[in-house]
Amino acid sequence: MKRLFGKKPKKSPNPSPKPISPGIHTNVAAGPLEPRAELDIGPDDEGSNRGSQIVSQDNGAEDEEPPAPEASTSGVADVGADHRSDPPRENATDTRKGGGRGESAKASKVPEREHKNTVLTATTTLSDVPKEVADKFSPLGSLKAVLRTIAAVYANHQETIAIGNRIEYLLSRIVALEERFYSRPSDVEEQRRRDKLVREFERIEGQLQSLSKKPGLAGHAHHSEEVYGLLEDLRETIFDYQIVQQKEIYDQQCKLVTPAEATVLNNFPSAKAAEYRHGDRKGCLKRTRGAILNEIELWARNSRKPPVYWLNGLAGTGKSTIAQTIAERIFADGRLGASFFCSRDFQDRRNLKFVFPTVAVQLARNYPEFRSIFVPLVQSDPEIAHESLYNQMDKLIVRPLKKSKISTVIVIDALDECKDEEPASAILSVLGQFVFQIPKVKFFVTGRPEPRIREGFRLPLLAEATDVFVLHEVESSRVNSDIRLFFRHNFSELKGRRHVLDDWPSSEQLDLLCERAAGLFVYAVATIKFIDHRNNNPKRQLERILQLPTSSVHEGRTRFRPNTTLDSLYMSILQQAFDDDDSEDDHKTRSVLGAVVLAANPLSPSIIAALLGIDCEDVFLRLSSIHSLLILQEDIDSPVRPFHKSFPDFIVDPTRCINKRFHISPPSHHPELLASCLELMNQRLEKNMCNLPDGVTNREVDDLCERAERHLDPALRYVCKSWHKHLIDGHTSRRPTITSTLRRFLEKKFLFWLEVLSVLGATKEAVGALEVAMKWLEVSPTLDLVTDCFRFVMGFFEIISISCPHIYHSALPLCPRKSIVRCLYEPHARPMTRIVHGLPNSWESSIASMMLPSRIKTAVWSPCSKLIAISWDKIIQITDAVTLERVTTLYPPDCLNLDLQLVFSPNTRLLTFCGGNPQELISWDLQTGGLVSSIALWSSGYTTNRTSVTYSTCGTMVAGLICNQSTFTIFICNVLLGTHTNSHFAEGQALQEIWTHGECLRFATTDSGSITTWEVGFASPHTPIRLESLPIPHYFRPWKKHQLHPTSSRLAFTTEGLLVIWDTQHSKSLLSTDFNQYGSMSFSSDGCFFAGMGSGEIRLWKESPTGYTLHQKLTFNAEAFGDVLVSPDGESIIALDGSVIQLWRTTDSITSPSDVSTLAVQRNRRQFILELSSDETLAAVARKDCNTVTVLDLKSGIPRLTIDVGMGVYAVGVAGNGIVVVGKREIVTWNLPAGNDILDLRASVKDRFLTSMLGSRPFDGKRPISVSPDLRRIATTAPYNGGMNTQEFFHLYDLRTKNLLTSEFVSHQTNIFFSPDGREVWSVSQANRLSGRKIMEDSKSNFIRLEHLKSTGQPSWRSSRGYRVTDGGWVLSPGGKQHLWLPPSWRLSGGNRRWSGRFLLLLDSKLPEPVILELGE
Repeated sequence: MKRLFGKKPKKSPNPSPKPISPGIHTNVAAGPLEPRAELDIGPDDEGSNRGSQIVSQDNGAEDEEPPAPEASTSGVADVGADHRSDPPRENATDTRKGGGRGESAKASKVPEREHKNTVLTATTTLSDVPKEVADKFSPLGSLKAVLRTIAAVYANHQETIAIGNRIEYLLSRIVALEERFYSRPSDVEEQRRRDKLVREFERIEGQLQSLSKKPGLAGHAHHSEEVYGLLEDLRETIFDYQIVQQKEIYDQQCKLVTPAEATVLNNFPSAKAAEYRHGDRKGCLKRTRGAILNEIELWARNSRKPPVYWLNGLAGTGKSTIAQTIAERIFADGRLGASFFCSRDFQDRRNLKFVFPTVAVQLARNYPEFRSIFVPLVQSDPEIAHESLYNQMDKLIVRPLKKSKISTVIVIDALDECKDEEPASAILSVLGQFVFQIPKVKFFVTGRPEPRIREGFRLPLLAEATDVFVLHEVESSRVNSDIRLFFRHNFSELKGRRHVLDDWPSSEQLDLLCERAAGLFVYAVATIKFIDHRNNNPKRQLERILQLPTSSVHEGRTRFRPNTTLDSLYMSILQQAFDDDDSEDDHKTRSVLGAVVLAANPLSPSIIAALLGIDCEDVFLRLSSIHSLLILQEDIDSPVRPFHKSFPDFIVDPTRCINKRFHISPPSHHPELLASCLELMNQRLEKNMCNLPDGVTNREVDDLCERAERHLDPALRYVCKSWHKHLIDGHTSRRPTITSTLRRFLEKKFLFWLEVLSVLGATKEAVGALEVAMKWLEVSPTLDLVTDCFRFVMGFFEIISISCPHIYHSALPLCPRKSIVRCLYEPHARPMTRIVHGLPNSWESSIASMMLPSRIKTAVWSPCSKLIAISWDKIIQITDAVTLERVTTLYPPDCLNLDLQLVFSPNTRLLTFCGGNPQELISWDLQTGGLVSSIALWSSGYTTNRTSVTYSTCGTMVAGLICNQSTFTIFICNVLLGTHTNSHFAEGQALQEIWTHGECLRFATTDSGSITTWEVGFASPHTPIRLESLPIPHYFRPWKKHQLHPTSSRLAFTTEGLLVIWDTQHSKSLLSTDFNQYGSMSFSSDGCFFAGMGSGEIRLWKESPTGYTLHQKLTFNAEAFGDVLVSPDGESIIALDGSVIQLWRTTDSITSPSDVSTLAVQRNRRQFILELSSDETLAAVARKDCNTVTVLDLKSGIPRLTIDVGMGVYAVGVAGNGIVVVGKREIVTWNLPAGNDILDLRASVKDRFLTSMLGSRPFDGKRPISVSPDLRRIATTAPYNGGMNTQEFFHLYDLRTKNLLTSEFVSHQTNIFFSPDGREVWSVSQANRLSGRKIMEDSKSNFIRLEHLKSTGQPSWRSSRGYRVTDGGWVLSPGGKQHLWLPPSWRLSGGNRRWSGRFLLLLDSKLPEPVILELGE
């Protein structure tokens, strides 16, 4: 055959090709896509992708192609329709509505003359190629001529008008392909591909020639079907050539990614194998699904179509296959920006948080303009991938797309398989808020019509932007035709491979197979795979299927279609594969099948073999025998998955899988899998399996992922992350063997397990696993061990997540002395810091704590008890209620940087906060991170005393109470619409609190004798109704401090040491007791629990048949009395203390009130006194106001002696030979005995004098005092009566002469201390600011003056060896190495954290003892 392509004629000059610019952005209709540098873009296409000489066709009507003949029965429906409840329509038509987005298919209504003119115009335009060119390149010329002939025939027949339009479209692609060939030289490989393309064109041309000569061509339905099939062949031929070209361009673009950019893209969190090119996904069979594929292609090319397309279909209808084909075709056209194929089988592909980051990474790889914006953004903000979905979409996708002006298509398949517990899909909620900001970008989405997916597409912003195609409502004859074609094609291939006779199968057999498939492609695929089993006769296999009785097919528990035989097909396949009735062999088979269908993630045959202790070859053979039901690779390390979700549903349902040989019973199989997981961990877990160096954090190990892949085999990774998931739903019985195996695992491998989870970034799995284990054990000797392990994980969750080595450097050394974990694993500890004194004996009463950078203003539980919203500084932080991890962060407007009242919506979807000046009610969508509404309630210039906010039960209305001096107003707003709907005012009585009761709003007013409750509907315009009056003590006065604490049926009142709780439904008192309450109090949502902070402890009451009884007391050492909040489910309590939040469990270690030992709630932060001698050999420790001082030997950490000073101790100074004790009225100097064996000796008094001799009032213990290290001086403060109460004197005294050395005015100070050398004195103000003074002494005149030092946030002498403490709690060496991580309760500031040489001193009321840490070299 002669060479097809020669030199380009001079009549059609074209600029010489330029170097390829990175990116895949062209919209060419045929042929390979050129780089945008070669494009000629007109002014109407500014900002669009530059990749074709016919770009105008992508944005204009001339590129629109009406659907194929089947389009009139495509089942397109309105977005708002409930497709699950609607019955299938006999003749489903295109019913899109509204504004150019819902125009119906008009192919059947186009006038015959109008269409004919359209074809002729197109023909005239497309035939402008010079005649000599057409003659020279006859293969293309003759093909175009045949196409025009057939188009002219069909132009006069309205019922087959779509064929004419299809031909017009193909002609445009051929011309574009022809132009590309002229302008682009070819190498040997390219010429080979072109020759192959022409040969295929010639074949199709010959068949079209034959058909065109047949009489009555357009009027014969069979001929029309043949024509349309050949046109599809032509389309596929062009597509096959085009996709090869695009892959070459893509490879060239990848080479242009710099190493620095590649590092950012490779390390950015994204899902693996989510792109259409990965995995074993297959597209539609040729000549099938033509109508829907053509319609989607038309939507993708037409800029006037809506930006979102939802392919809606039930399970088994072929959504993912269509999505794969669409992704391939759009890629071939150069318009595919990214694709994400969701899957419930893979953790990263079912996690919503990975969708947008993965899409962004793919866009960055495909488009240089996008990459140039994306890479610097990630480098400047590495945590952006962990932000809210709203921020992810906005920062990672929308902003770069807007700046780069890219036109592209993004494909998201099987959105319903993403884990999403919200009423409306979170991804769709975010998409609706941004889709109109990026009009050049289109989103193709597939998903079942589940409620959250339907509700997502019904959102007002998204409904108007979406086209919907209801796949399961396509006319059955059209689907059956595609299924028949699928059967024909696969049987034809099978016959060629298996040498089956040509007359098989018969048309009757095909009819029966199509009838039983009932529109489900999953049935057709499973049938072909079953018949084509290599070890069985195909004819016999087909007869087995056709002899099966009819039954019903299910999708979960929902009846899908009658008269189908999917259950029988599955049973027949299983019986055929395992025909020997051997009980032992059946048990192995069930074990293997159970691992496939019950595993938390898809497992490979090698993992299943390791887990079950079965030979890998045996596992693979068993799975191969039912390959028609599975996705099974030849590689034993590739995951095996059910081919379709209907198979697991079938095999675990005893009413469907009635043969007990194959039925998988979760209660029976989960214990087997659990035992296997525990045994595997016991065998394989070792210490430091990834060979991590000491002291590093996980982030500092660049090759951490590679180490994990190399040293942690897939089976071990699975069992470490998922063993507890086989304890789900209480299915697993408490077998003694499992309990003993679990105990052995925790006693021998617990810390090694935490190492693996830390490396894999899955520490939270440890919390869930141990919680499940505690509930599962209930009462067992092993329960104490599991509980202690749980406390270890909760107490050190932060450091375990951050650094695997610091499990042994920090967590284990800081573990309480009597902890079971410490006793078991202490030999493994590798502390780089020695704890000299202060290590607690037991766990704190709180199970977890978190420290924020500044004081917490308010906090609130979510209704589901899973989240906590915390307001601090100018930030609202959403925190995980189990681990206290940050989930997301909100930034209120500047005008709201005051105390905010927070409230969650009933479904936890929205967070509403009220506050600021002017008062505003602002609601945020927590799932997306986007603003929902902002409603002004109160004009600026008014001072509000307090606010209160509550949601209606339906979650759309919010009531806000604002108290402004003597004005009490209730505002009612619709947060979804952003409107203020109603207001209520209290007249003559103080309005105290509002709350929700059913669909009504309740509130309470107080006067001198009673509390009155009122009720009004949220949407009611009527006056509130008075419900009842509750009596309060006669001595109560409204102006006295009091609080109301309501729940739906309970009301608590506190005032002047009295607590009263009423049952508002039955108007009776449930509790009346003395209680000095501080801070806020709260109920659980059902009123069962009630908690508050009293004088000395947190008290928890529980409702009983006789009222409320004191249930529990909790230790809480607080800086100040804060709020106490009970979770809605009553299982947890949080308490706020300054910048620290602490968490308790009400169900852990429940004890009666008489058995509980509690510590007083201390308001004074300086509870302890701790001083070190200047030579760093001794430490003096005392508790404030106590009469004893203990002297410690710092080398051994044990006490040398205890001195009874006979008075309350306010300050201490210690040196090698003496100690100074400052009390209320006396200052005493003691001589210390020498030697090591003097523990029974008493120190002797060297000097004693009254504090009044210093010219000061007696010390009261409230003012700070410090003794210099050489015991020569005392620094203290004294009140200044002549000035402001915020000012005072700073005094420096000489202890030897009892003289005042110097004095100056200072603001109120909370702490004073000397530097280790005694030459500097530092003080801490109430605002926690450090100020230093250098003591300047004139040796001749003995004159003393103070020289102020510049404050650096810490004393300049903070560590003589260069150690420091970071805000994150790290103790760093001079070189920056992390020596120790401090828990939140140990992270102190100002003078409560002090350095003395190599020693770090921690003093705080939250600690049971002062802590002394010695830093190593």
